[in-house]
Amino acid sequence: EKETSNEIAIVTIQKSWATKENFDSLVYVISKNWGIGKNDKNNGILIGICTELRAIRIQNGSGIAERLSDKETKRIIDEKIIPEFKKGNYFKGTKSAILALMQKVR
Repeated sequence: EKETSNEIAIVTIQKSWATKENFDSLVYVISKNWGIGKNDKNNGILIGICTELRAIRIQNGSGIAERLSDKETKRIIDEKIIPEFKKGNYFKGTKSAILALMQKVR
């Protein structure tokens, strides 16, 4: 945030809060309500995780889309998060994803 004004946040969601069908919508609503990123730049990223549902969503603000496409966020999920989560390494997978996101949006 200090270098670029971009902001990244993580939310862990309990299974009782969401279903597989509404998980993506819930992450979107949380990202808007929390106000991640600067209002005038819409440069926030929210990583939503529900291990019980085996659901992960990276929600980008529109100001991030120029530097980070949905295809790239899917790649980060597939290559950084999921392999580590399968091993039970939740912290390592999340940290790896954050570092990859930071590299993309500099």
